[in-house]
Amino acid sequence: MYIIRRVYDILIKVALKYINSVILISQGTGISTINFYDEESTQLTKRYDNADMSQLHEVISKHIPLKSELLDIGFGSGRDLQYLRDQGHEVWGIDPSIKFVEYAKKRFPEIKNQFMQASLPFEKKLFGEIDFDAIISIAVWMHLYRKEYKDAVESIINVSRPNSVVIISYSIGSREQQDERYFETVDLDHLSELFSNGGFKVIDTIQNQDSLQRDSLTWVTVVFKRD
Repeated sequence: MYIIRRVYDILIKVALKYINSVILISQGTGISTINFYDEESTQLTKRYDNADMSQLHEVISKHIPLKSELLDIGFGSGRDLQYLRDQGHEVWGIDPSIKFVEYAKKRFPEIKNQFMQASLPFEKKLFGEIDFDAIISIAVWMHLYRKEYKDAVESIINVSRPNSVVIISYSIGSREQQDERYFETVDLDHLSELFSNGGFKVIDTIQNQDSLQRDSLTWVTVVFKRD
């Protein structure tokens, strides 16, 4: 009976992982990209947490009012969540990697219910009646197909309050090490047009070198403000 029960439990876990993958793919996140982050989550967490994010955090502090209710889309290791909490913000987060979600729940046990497995685009009901003063999405947009931009931007707009701020940061350039993740050159003109149609305007754009010392990469950070 014990062996049968163990086999049953394993099959259930495999089935649930497959179902979650199908849901996330339908939302726009490729399974190969999700699998990469799941499988490399331990190593990536250490790597991301040791990155010098001071330039990005300066932008966040400049544009996001103190004690905001804030959503981090694709929070990864939770590095930026930690900074935001230390600054007095109330944080929520979504990430397509179940491993990153589990880690966030352990890292911030007192607010563990505010972290969910999901990706762009997402449905507004995911957060109930909650809307946000600020939304950040760091190192996510280059994983999206251009055809997904419209629905992804609408997802963000639908949970944004009046006068809210959206900060999107993405990489440009080539990656020396190739892996199974999907990357696409971000179309900033198209992205800006979609946000403009939703009542947002670009108020700041910054470029900086890669915080992990990859010479071939540059990061672009764009700040949108809702009128």
